[in-house]
Amino acid sequence: MDLVYIPQLEGASGFGAPSRYLIVRAIPDGGRVELRDRCVTRIEAKTSDPLELVFPPVVPGAARDFFVRLVVTADEVPEVTFAPGEGESISFEDVDDDVLKCETGVNIFAFTESDEGIFLVNRKQVAIDLEVEFDPCGGELDPTKYTFKLGAQYGTLPKPTMEGQTFLGWYTKAQEGVKVTAGDRCKTGVTRLFAQWERYVDPFVDHICPKKNITFFSEDVVPWFVDAAESASGSGSARSGAISDSGHTSLTATVRGRGTFSFKWKVSSEEGYDKLHFIADGIEVANISGTTEWATYTLSFAEEGAHPVEWKYDKDGSVANGSDCGWIDDVVWTPES
Repeated sequence: MDLVYIPQLEGASGFGAPSRYLIVRAIPDGGRVELRDRCVTRIEAKTSDPLELVFPPVVPGAARDFFVRLVVTADEVPEVTFAPGEGESISFEDVDDDVLKCETGVNIFAFTESDEGIFLVNRKQVAIDLEVEFDPCGGELDPTKYTFKLGAQYGTLPKPTMEGQTFLGWYTKAQEGVKVTAGDRCKTGVTRLFAQWERYVDPFVDHICPKKNITFFSEDVVPWFVDAAESASGSGSARSGAISDSGHTSLTATVRGRGTFSFKWKVSSEEGYDKLHFIADGIEVANISGTTEWATYTLSFAEEGAHPVEWKYDKDGSVANGSDCGWIDDVVWTPES
C-alpha cells in the first residue's frame, strides 16, 4: 500500500489544520469497490466494465469523508455508480441521477457527510499524457515521437514523405492493421503507429506535360483533377478542385538545376478576389483572375538545386463568378544542359 498524504477538505476536521489522508489502492472485486472513511481510495479502471463504489454504513456521532482517485486508462470510459448505506442517499453538484459519467484520465472525487446523507463536494479531472511513436517505414519523418492526451482525439497526425510513394495513412501494423485518423481517440493499447505506402502514379503528366519530365502532385483536401473537356494542347488540362469561400487548392511540382520553365494557364473567377497564383521557390511571381483565355507564362531558373513550383487557386470570403476555378496545361521544362 502506498502511503501518500493529501490535505483534508477545508473545515472537515473542525480544528483548522488540515488532516492527512492515506491513499489506499483498491482492486475492483466483481465490479465493486469498498470505500474507506478518512482515506483516498485509488482505483485503476483498465477495462470499461461498470464500477460500483460502496460506502460503509453511517457511524452515529461521527462525520465521514471519502476521497476517490479513479484512474481511467481503458479505451472506453466505464460507468460508475454509487451505493450508499441503508437509508442514506447521495447527492451531486450537477448530476441528476446516481450514475456519474467519468472521463479518460484521472478523476478525483471528494465526498463528505451531510444531514441528508453523502454529498459530492468536489470533482476534477486530470489528463494523462501518452507518448506515441510513429514509424515512417522507410519514409522521412522528424520527430517520430509525439504526446497526446489519453482518451482525446489525436487532432493532428504527422505526415511522412517518401520519394515516388503515396502516403496512405497511419496503421496499427506495418501491413494490414487498423487505420488511425486524426478524428480517432488516443488509446492505451496504441503506442506505436506505422506508415503504409503505395507507388505514386501521376494523373497529370500524360495530359499537361509534353516532355513527361516533371512529376505533379495535388494533395489538398480538395485536389486538382484532369479536365478532358478544357485544353490548350488537345489532351486535357489540370483543373483546380471545387473549393468553398476562403479555401485554397494547389498543384505542385519540382524541377532541378538551371533552365527555362513555361506553361499555359487560364482562369474563370471573381476578378481581383478569387485568383490563380504561380509560386516559384516559395515566392509568388504572378497571378491571374477574372475571365481569361489561355496565356503562356515563362520563367528562367539561373541557380542550381531544386526549384519547387506551385499553382494555387484561392478564394476570398464571399461571391463566386464564372466557373470558379483555374486551369494549367502545356507545362514545359527545358534544362540548360
